[in-house]
Amino acid sequence: MEQLRSWIKERYPVPVAVYSTPAAEALLATAGLCVVDFLRPLCLVNQLSVPMRVGEFSCRVQELQLGLYPGHSMYQPKPEVIDESLTQVLSVQAHRHAKLQALPDLVHYVQSESPEAVNPWYFKYQHRFVRLLKFTDHETLDHPVAGLFVMPADTSHPLQVAAKLLAPEQQLPLHATDSMLPIKDPMFAKHFVLLQDKAAGMEDGKALSNLATLSNTYGTANCSILKLYSSSNKGGAGAAAAAVTASGAVPAAVFQACRSAVVPGGGAGEPEHWLPEPPGGLGQALSPDDMAAAGQLLKNFCERTLLPRLEERIARLNLSVSTARKGLKNRLTRLWKGAAGDSGPPQDVSYPWHSVEAQMRCLADLAFLLGQYEFAVQMYRLAAQDYLAAPNSKWYAGAEEMIGLCSILAPSPSGDPVKYLNRAFEHYSKVRGRQGRMLSTRVMMDAAAYQAAVGRHFAASMSLMRAHFDEEAARAALLLEAAAYALLRCQPPSARKAAFHLVLAGLRYHTAKQKRLAIHCYMQVTPAYSPGTWRHISEHLHDILGKQCVELGDAEGCLKHCMALLDCSHRPPAAQGQHLVRFLEAVKAAGVCGPIPGLHLPEVVTDTVLVKFADQRCYQSYTPPALLGSSPMAFAANAAGAAVDGSSSSSSG
Repeated sequence: MEQLRSWIKERYPVPVAVYSTPAAEALLATAGLCVVDFLRPLCLVNQLSVPMRVGEFSCRVQELQLGLYPGHSMYQPKPEVIDESLTQVLSVQAHRHAKLQALPDLVHYVQSESPEAVNPWYFKYQHRFVRLLKFTDHETLDHPVAGLFVMPADTSHPLQVAAKLLAPEQQLPLHATDSMLPIKDPMFAKHFVLLQDKAAGMEDGKALSNLATLSNTYGTANCSILKLYSSSNKGGAGAAAAAVTASGAVPAAVFQACRSAVVPGGGAGEPEHWLPEPPGGLGQALSPDDMAAAGQLLKNFCERTLLPRLEERIARLNLSVSTARKGLKNRLTRLWKGAAGDSGPPQDVSYPWHSVEAQMRCLADLAFLLGQYEFAVQMYRLAAQDYLAAPNSKWYAGAEEMIGLCSILAPSPSGDPVKYLNRAFEHYSKVRGRQGRMLSTRVMMDAAAYQAAVGRHFAASMSLMRAHFDEEAARAALLLEAAAYALLRCQPPSARKAAFHLVLAGLRYHTAKQKRLAIHCYMQVTPAYSPGTWRHISEHLHDILGKQCVELGDAEGCLKHCMALLDCSHRPPAAQGQHLVRFLEAVKAAGVCGPIPGLHLPEVVTDTVLVKFADQRCYQSYTPPALLGSSPMAFAANAAGAAVDGSSSSSSG
C-alpha cells in the first residue's frame, strides 16, 4: 500500500513552467542539457519550514516535490499521438522482457514474484499512459501554478527580455480556451533567474546590475542569480572536462534518469526532441558546486516565491467559493435553482478559470498538492454537486476520481475508494471521443492497483475486465493479461479462467501487431491445455503459435509447434495433409538435417504379418475353403498359393 501511495504522490508534483531565452539555453547546450534537464534532478526540495494555512487547516510544509516542464510543452497530445507513443513503449518492453518459452509452473511464478517482475510492460505502459493524459482542461492539478523565467546574466535589457518572456506568444493551448490562469495574473508566481557563466568570463558587476533592475520591478524575493561552470572551463572532452572528472563531476546518469521519452510533435511536458549527448556525457563540465547552487535556488524559490503566493491564492479562492457556495443561503438558492430545472451547460463544455465551478476544482487541487487531503475532499464533494446538477460528466468524474485517490492517501472509515472510482468510470464513459475512454481506463487501472494492494485480487481482475471492453486492441490486451495474473494470485488460484484471459489477450496482441507479446501469452497457457483433455484448444494454440513464429522469424519455434500438430489422426485426410506440408516446410526453413528430437514416427514390425478381411466385398466374392487356415502364417501362405493358381488359370484360358 505504501508503494501505491508513493506512486500517486509522484504522479502529482507541484507543476512549474520554465520559460527561457535561446541564449540561456545555449549556456547549457554544451553540456547536452536544457534548463529543465539541469534542474529536474533537484526537484525534490526538502529541509523547508514554511507555515501555511489551507482553508481552515494549518500546516507546515517541510518537503515539496516540484514538476518542472518546458512552458511551451504543457499540453496534452492528440489521442492518436498518445497511442503511437504507447505502442512504442510496448514494442520496446516486449523485446526486452517477453518470454518465448513456457514457464514450468506459471502459478508458482506469479505468486512468488513481484507484479513488476511478472508483467513489466504493464507498469511501464501505465506510467507512460498516466503521464500522457496530463494537462486536461478539467484537471488543474497539472496547470502550472508558477513560472521560472531564465535569461543570461549579461543581457543588455533585462526588463525587455522579461516582458518578452511574459508575452502572449508564450501562452499555452489551455490559455486559448480560457481554462488556465494567465501568466500575467498577479496570482501566478513568477521568479526570474539570471544564468551567469563563470567559465565564459561573465562579470559579476553586470550580473548584479541586472539583478537590481529586475528586483526593482518584480521584487527582491522573486529574482536570483545562478552561477554555472564555477569549478572548471567549458571545454567538453578536453583538459577542462578531465579536471572536472578528477575533482568529482556529476554523473551523466543523474540527468539521464530524469529524462522521459519524447512524444512525436512534442507535448505532455516534454520537448519535441532532446539535445544530442556530448562526447563527455550529459552534464559534462558541470560540478557538484553547480548542482548545489541550483538546489539552493529552488529552495529559495519555494520559500520566498511559490509557497507565499500559493497561500495567498488559496485564501482568495476559499473566500470566493465560500461567498458563492457555502452557507445556508447559498444552499437554499442552489436547491431552488435545481428544482426549477436549470440544466446547466452540456457535457462537453469546459468552465473558464474564473468561474466558481473552476475555482472550486482549483482550490481542491491546490489542497491536494499540499497534502491537505481532508480539506481537498470537502472541496471535491462541494464541486461534484454542481457538476452533477449541470450535468457535466467529465468534470463530475474528475471530482469523484480525486475523492477516490484522497481516500487511498488518507484512509477514512467513510467509504471504499473503489466506490468513488467506479462512479468516475461510469461518467467518464459518457464523455464523447477517445479521451473519455482513456480517462475511464486510467480510473480502472487505479482501482485495480488499490484492490491488488489490499489483497482483493479477484476484484482487481474484474475492474480490469470492465475497462477492456471498449478499448483499442493493444490496451485491451494489456488489461486482459493483467486480469489473468490477478486471478492467479487469488487463493485458490483460478487457473482455468486465467488461461482463457491469456488466450484472449494473445488474440488482441496479435490484432495490435504485438507478435512477441502474443506468443508470450499463448506459450504460458500451452501447458494448461494438455492434448488428451483439451485436444482442440491445444491444436488451436499450436496452429496460431506456428504462424506467429513464422511472422517473427523464429524457424525453430515454428518447427516445434508444427511437429505438435502431427498428432491429428482424428482430423480429415485433407487437414492431416495440410499439417504435414506445414511441418515439411518448417523443417526446410529450420535447416534441420538428420533426426529431429521429439518427433515420434510410427514403427513397422515385420516379425508377424496378420491379414484381415474386414471389407464387405470380401464376403460377396468366392473365398476358397483352403484359405480359412487357423494360423496367420498358413493364412498368408494359402492366400499366396490361391493367387498363383488364379493367375495361371487365367493365362491358360
